[in-house]
Amino acid sequence: MVDYNQQQTQPIYQQPVQQPTQAVYPTAPTTSVLGVDIQNATFWKGALIGAAVTLLVTNESVQKGVVKTVSKLSAAAQAGIEEMKEKFEDAKAEAQAEATSKGAE
Repeated sequence: MVDYNQQQTQPIYQQPVQQPTQAVYPTAPTTSVLGVDIQNATFWKGALIGAAVTLLVTNESVQKGVVKTVSKLSAAAQAGIEEMKEKFEDAKAEAQAEATSKGAE
């Protein structure tokens, strides 16, 4: 038996709350060449770095200068390492001589 006195509840649907819209301000038109914004500072930094790398890779006189500098730095570093080895050996010999002289006393 169906009870018609009983009210059937239906779900209440609410519209979603809308976020307030922000004002849209027009922006200055950008100058674009092939989809690249040429007024962007990052673009110009990248272009300059790319040009410098290209110069280093392709210019023979620059390559020779870089190789000379690297070889000089390498030779200086090697000489410093050899000097440190000599100082270490001298200190080791002094420590052994001191230990020997204390042992003889």
